[in-house]
Amino acid sequence: MDALTLLREAGWYPDRSVDISADVEALRAEGFEVTETAERFLREYSHLSITGETKSSPLIIDGVVVVRNADTGWCELYSEAIGTVFVPVGDYSHMTLYVDLDGDLWGGFDGEYGQGGPSLLEVIQGMFIDQPGWRFDRRLELD
Repeated sequence: MDALTLLREAGWYPDRSVDISADVEALRAEGFEVTETAERFLREYSHLSITGETKSSPLIIDGVVVVRNADTGWCELYSEAIGTVFVPVGDYSHMTLYVDLDGDLWGGFDGEYGQGGPSLLEVIQGMFIDQPGWRFDRRLELD
């Protein structure tokens, strides 16, 4: 099993483009800035639920779903720490998946976060195929 197969099994195909108006509306309603990079990412990947063979929790890419658990405060803190804008685009267990202005993907859970890679394929590879999965390599310094 490889990352591309998992992505295709979730419903992705080359040149995929879906309506993200509900995603954008939900994100903005919760106070998140929605960048062009986030819109491009969501157009291609939103409404996908990606599951590996050994994982019970799916990685859900969907702006409407992610706002249920994403917190604007954590998003702002990660953005400030890195010096870019993070936009939540996915949800996996207790982790939120973010895309930055360059299109790189990050994961975060409370004060811990880390870069997953420049593509969703790399994130899928790290989460569902490589073990032990996602590694948070950064920690926010909170007062």
